[in-house]
Amino acid sequence: MNYKIGDKITIKQQPTNLDSTFNDILSVLRSPKIKEIDKLTWCDSILAILEEMYKKDELGSVKVAKHKLIPILEKLVEGSKIENMALFFDYYKRVYSFCARRDFESFVDYIEWNMPKKVLANRREYLKPLVDALNRCAFDSKLEYIIASYPPSSAKTYLTTMFSAWAFGLSINNSIIRLSYSDELALGASRTIKGWLSSPEFAEIFPLFKLYNGKPFSTEKESDWTIKNSYVAKSNHIARSRGGSVTGERASFAIILDDMLKGAEEVNAIKIHDDMWNKWKTDWINRKTDDPITYIFVGTQWSNTDILNKIIEERDSYSRLIPTDNKFVMESEDHSTVVIRVPLLDEDNHTTCPFLYSQKEAIKLKESTDPFLFSCVYQQNPIAPTGREFDDTLLLHFEELPQDEYGNIACNKGAVATLDPARKGKDNVSMPICRHGYDDFYYLVDCLFQQKPMTDLYDDIVDKIIANNVILLVIENNTDTSLPKLIEEKLHQKGYYMCEIRTKYNTQPKEQRIKDNRGIVRSRIKFKDKLTYTPNSDYGRFMYNLNMYSFDYPNKHDDAPDSISMMASEIIMGKSILPKAKPFKRTF
Repeated sequence: MNYKIGDKITIKQQPTNLDSTFNDILSVLRSPKIKEIDKLTWCDSILAILEEMYKKDELGSVKVAKHKLIPILEKLVEGSKIENMALFFDYYKRVYSFCARRDFESFVDYIEWNMPKKVLANRREYLKPLVDALNRCAFDSKLEYIIASYPPSSAKTYLTTMFSAWAFGLSINNSIIRLSYSDELALGASRTIKGWLSSPEFAEIFPLFKLYNGKPFSTEKESDWTIKNSYVAKSNHIARSRGGSVTGERASFAIILDDMLKGAEEVNAIKIHDDMWNKWKTDWINRKTDDPITYIFVGTQWSNTDILNKIIEERDSYSRLIPTDNKFVMESEDHSTVVIRVPLLDEDNHTTCPFLYSQKEAIKLKESTDPFLFSCVYQQNPIAPTGREFDDTLLLHFEELPQDEYGNIACNKGAVATLDPARKGKDNVSMPICRHGYDDFYYLVDCLFQQKPMTDLYDDIVDKIIANNVILLVIENNTDTSLPKLIEEKLHQKGYYMCEIRTKYNTQPKEQRIKDNRGIVRSRIKFKDKLTYTPNSDYGRFMYNLNMYSFDYPNKHDDAPDSISMMASEIIMGKSILPKAKPFKRTF
């Protein structure tokens, strides 16, 4: 298109090919031959064209404005004459406001424009993966889960709070549920969002809010509030602590779980971890409306059993997480999940956020912090706490049984098992079953792990023995001497005569026995990969009981570690294998 310098293009005069006209004006603005006063005139025209483009393609118009027009205006501000600088700056800011309607990064930058202390500007590279994921989930219904873990004080809560405000600019009919470990944290975020929605900067981006004159709420409490003229079931925003009730509440846009653990004091609080996970599975996950929403988990990975780590493992089991171009980001193969893990120190031992932690400070922190806490809290690489020596990360695993060169299973034909009967009502009856491979490893192929009376499990025990072709069973039995005989009789009734049953009487304290055999368990027994069994199966509950056992903290149940330790001592180390009699020549 050819235009004379000084022509002002109005919407009525505008050619039908908006993209072509837009690009022509970009060329004019770039040209060093065009006078600044004429470029200012063209700025009016290009803003009018952007508004027309926005009506036809919201995201596309914002994208070209952000990546093509803003860089040009930035150079014009920096290189213009003093008398024109403020005018170019005004256009620059107006385009940022335009982009902020549908671009989350631009929104944060615009809201922070006049703030004395800017957050994103100083930590952009560090926070960019989370910014991009939050932006994407607003327009991509396939993205169902965002899990982001950063070291403390990384501004992750600040970003999700900004994101919530932006969501209500996108549509006043959006609704969000926000959960945190305390009322103070949840309500603080709620107050901050209300403040932004009432600000003149927000109204500059989203003109609808100018009608509210700084008072956009029809009902408002710190925990629940509703925007005027919105169509929501109850409230636009619901803020609760993790112990608060969300019964009857609904979210149509996002459910945000932010900093669900208090900190180091709850690292080993297994009951809190379990209760939170159960609440997620039975309550929080069901708080959405029929609309597609995004579940957003942000925080610090204080433990390998906290909700952040468990949700990552679960999502990986549904669709494999694979690396992306960003070394701190993984995405599932079905594009439903994005996982962001940003450590304090990268693989080259360099700080990832110099503004937050200088190189010197980061190294000093590493040297002065407990290795377990540093790995979890600062590196987002959760490992087992001290004392938890049967954690899954410390055990050997297998995906399938070993095979010989002909593809045959390279294990002894018969399996071996140990049985630890329940002594109290809340104890589990535990019977791990292993196959002995020709490589001399023992493979835990099956188990029985039930919190039921022994009298209800006799048939289950017998069926497990037959199904796995068990040829040796060692029973720990200090009270009921009739148990081995009863199991043997039931096996014979079903025509199974191949299982030798032996009884083990223990006088050694259980914890010492477990401690003495932990090395054998970790070096000679291989366990199934956790993605191959369900948490609620006997195998899953056995592994959880084993993984959670700690030598440093009280344990409510030790049935799995005790029975697998018996496997190590009585079968692998052969304490229950009686030596065969050997003839010898007697001489006088």
